[in-house]
Amino acid sequence: MAVTGCATTGTFFQREAPEPGGLWDLPTDSYPTQRLYRIKYRGPEGEAGFKLVLYLESEQRYRMLATDLGRKLWSLSVEEGTHALWLDHRNKEYCRSDAASELRFVPLADLPLIALPKLLLGLMPAEPAASLNRSDGKVSFLDERGQLWNGRLSGERLEWWSLIEDGEPIVWWRREEKGGVFSDREGGQEVSWSEVVRERLDGSLEELEVPGRFRPGECGTAASR
Repeated sequence: MAVTGCATTGTFFQREAPEPGGLWDLPTDSYPTQRLYRIKYRGPEGEAGFKLVLYLESEQRYRMLATDLGRKLWSLSVEEGTHALWLDHRNKEYCRSDAASELRFVPLADLPLIALPKLLLGLMPAEPAASLNRSDGKVSFLDERGQLWNGRLSGERLEWWSLIEDGEPIVWWRREEKGGVFSDREGGQEVSWSEVVRERLDGSLEELEVPGRFRPGECGTAASR
């Protein structure tokens, strides 16, 4: 990734917007694809394992389907990066929102939904707004909310990142073989995953429909850090 700017040290850069093709941008060859993941979750509710299919049509449009022993657990559809539809197949509830970044019904609640494919593919889920610092295999920046992100690289590949608050990492991710591990210390959640199948997605995704017997559920809003 080429970084441009004016600095005497060669490591500190100010800019208005992130560069394309960075550590936080989905590569164009990553879509359209469909990917199968094995997921392990541990949190306040207990432990669970399930399969997750990611249908990634574009950077702004994707769908997820979680299943266990062939049974649907939940479905999620995100359009234009903001419009979301959530189906809870176990409780037969649904939720629609035009502010996907504020939903909290999915684990990893404090990450905007549009960032979930980036997380699964091993990218940073936030983009720099200012103070990009990259040197000696490390990267750090402030996002649009003024939050501090740190990361470490192996060559051009991201190996781990963390979100810092009051000098301590409150959320972190690290790469593991064909997947990764995500930990939210404040929420007491840990999710690990491994990609087992990757195929080209042929054609456009059909619109996700709400089954007839589903009732409206509570969306909730994500707590601001």
